[in-house]
Amino acid sequence: MFGDWRDKLKSLRDRLTGVRHAQPLREVREADRTERLQEPESLPPAAEMQEQTAPTPVTGEVAKATIAPTRSRKPTPTPKPSAPAARVSLNLGIDFGTSFTKVCYRDVGTEESGVVTFGGRTAESAVIPTIVAIDHKGRLFVGDDIPRGLKVVAIPYLKMRLAGEPIDEAQAVAGFDLKERHVVCALTSWFLASVIKRSQTWIEQQQKGRLKNRAPVWSANVGVPVEHFDSDALSTFEEALGVAWHWLKEDQLPSTIADAVAAYGQTVPALCDAVADFHAVPEIAAAVQSFVTSREAAPGIYVYFDVGGGTLDGVAFDFINRNGERRINFYSGKVSALGLAAIGAVIGLDTRCPIDATEFDKHFTNGAQPFSDEQAQRVRRLVAEVIMTAKRKDSRNWQKDAIQRSDTERKNVGPLLASRMQPLRIFVGGGGSQSAWYCAAITSTHGRFQHLNAGVPPYELCEVPRPVDLNMHGIADQDFRRFAISYGLSIPFGEGPDLGLPSQFADAEKPRQWQPPGGVSYADSKDIC
Repeated sequence: MFGDWRDKLKSLRDRLTGVRHAQPLREVREADRTERLQEPESLPPAAEMQEQTAPTPVTGEVAKATIAPTRSRKPTPTPKPSAPAARVSLNLGIDFGTSFTKVCYRDVGTEESGVVTFGGRTAESAVIPTIVAIDHKGRLFVGDDIPRGLKVVAIPYLKMRLAGEPIDEAQAVAGFDLKERHVVCALTSWFLASVIKRSQTWIEQQQKGRLKNRAPVWSANVGVPVEHFDSDALSTFEEALGVAWHWLKEDQLPSTIADAVAAYGQTVPALCDAVADFHAVPEIAAAVQSFVTSREAAPGIYVYFDVGGGTLDGVAFDFINRNGERRINFYSGKVSALGLAAIGAVIGLDTRCPIDATEFDKHFTNGAQPFSDEQAQRVRRLVAEVIMTAKRKDSRNWQKDAIQRSDTERKNVGPLLASRMQPLRIFVGGGGSQSAWYCAAITSTHGRFQHLNAGVPPYELCEVPRPVDLNMHGIADQDFRRFAISYGLSIPFGEGPDLGLPSQFADAEKPRQWQPPGGVSYADSKDIC
């Protein structure tokens, strides 16, 4: 009786719930665990699972036991593209000197510059001899990187060779004639590429904080004398610079002179389609960069002489500032082999080692007076040519009254006294600018060539001020005169003042001579009969 009652109740429950022969809860959990262990590796999409397994309405404890949780595999996240590395733009200023080469770098973003010292903290450690050395196998070495004991042939004065004005006699090295243009260009390209590579390595090692998590983007400027910049020699310089930059980008720096000459000929045709961020800039324009951007820079006529190891480079320019728009008009430029080493070789100094300005001056005070007068006269002729060429091109009166007072104007009847004239400011830079002999030779030009009678006021020698944004890295501040050009070249190309070159300016028209009223010019009346 009781069994029939239970069977009827169970049958009624099955009809109401739609579940037949439900297992006990413990058996259901064991079955679910077994099903999970035997689950196939791949599951059908969620939409297909919903179509294949329609839910069965259940209630109570049995519903919880009979409905297995639906499992779906988590989608694999798509990897995010890696963000491009941050960049830092670094511009190198290369003072490609006749005897020595100096380099400054500039962080374009922070507008900070620094001297590349190549591991030392003195001015001597920050200069590289502008020499390419070649051993008997034709291998190339920079002047300060020659293995000890290795016999080499040194090739100096690369810049003057590149300009077509070699200081010493040309020679043949490893079967290559240095009189041939492409040989000199190949050696120059190799030297500049080597200097840039060493500078980049030094910056990566010494400026790790500046480059942290940032990729450097390099550019460079190299200095060219104004006289050569304003001549056909400029195309030769630009070609050599382009080849050097191409070798660096492709990491294909030759190791021998034969490879360099061959690679140069193969690279030149490709320069037409390449964009080389390596520019030629007039040296003196770079040298006065810190001056023209300073507040004390007043518009007017200025002269600059760079006394280097091999050459003396001089320019005269008109500085213009129209409401912050700065411009430099170069009226004249002249470079000649009158540097410390060049004159030292004439007077018998040992030029195999760098000549110190102090030692240079001592030689002239020890009985070399005849040589002193002769060499000083050569310097004076260059100074006079630079200044008087500019005077002919500028129509203004250079002898201005420096004392603007009404009570003194009426007392001076006649020519203006030299003591009251506003002086002609002459900047002197380079390693030889510390020589008292050079300074005396320059200043004595005014009296020896009677420049006062030619309308030129007295000279005033000045130094280019040291910029506040330059880190000398332990080098003494007074040595800035040696790095003024490389600092100016570190300013990115196009950010300096506009430039006018000497060839753009002709001689100014001579002022008309005064004639008495009613007078007749002889030139206009000589043919009247």
